[in-house]
Amino acid sequence: MSNRIAPGGRVPFFRYDTPYSAQNSFRELLAAQSPLVLVFMSNFGHPVTRTFASRYARTRGELTGGGFALVVRSRADKLAPSIGPDTLPYPLLCDAQGVLYDLLDIPTRSGPLTSYSLEAWQIMREAKKHGYRPPKDGKQQLPLTLVLAVDGTVLFSHYGASLTDVPADCGAMQELLENLDLASPPGQRDDDVTIYADPGSTPAIPGLERPVHEYAGPDLDKTGVIGLFDDAYRNE
Repeated sequence: MSNRIAPGGRVPFFRYDTPYSAQNSFRELLAAQSPLVLVFMSNFGHPVTRTFASRYARTRGELTGGGFALVVRSRADKLAPSIGPDTLPYPLLCDAQGVLYDLLDIPTRSGPLTSYSLEAWQIMREAKKHGYRPPKDGKQQLPLTLVLAVDGTVLFSHYGASLTDVPADCGAMQELLENLDLASPPGQRDDDVTIYADPGSTPAIPGLERPVHEYAGPDLDKTGVIGLFDDAYRNE
């Protein structure tokens, strides 16, 4: 039986690591940036993930009606030398063990024929020219896009059919929120309360022109970065 999450379900509160801070509260992230667009992708070293991470950084200013965070199957300590607190204009949540991926039943697929779109083929072909080598087992992590309310309630859910089946950029996320009638009116969101990065900045991402520290993929058996889930309905 599928455990895929659908609108009306709830993502439990939890604590997570980023490359620059440990044991952050997802509850606080939602409080600061809801409605929150939450995109799950493969490890940060994957060429498709890096392509979209860079695109989201360049276009972050186009998302004005909500917040955004990217989840990757990467070890925070592996990314720490390359990604500091001011590198990305959005939070980067690291879940190398795939705790959330398993909880939300985000699938993997074996082989490019079942997971690549035309855009993914183009990205991967270019990456191979620069030395990228796909995982030996051939498994590819598919993506998931969620829109969450302040209490973790799922307002929108889309399980990607290919590696690139995610919002094309932050402008597309803004359009999604507007189509769902979820975009916060200007002036009602206070991005200054976030502790992660300056939402107005669009710096370059180190490593996009050269391999980052976990380019070939994380060691999923030797890290634990997602903390124990909080009680999602406990009053603080």
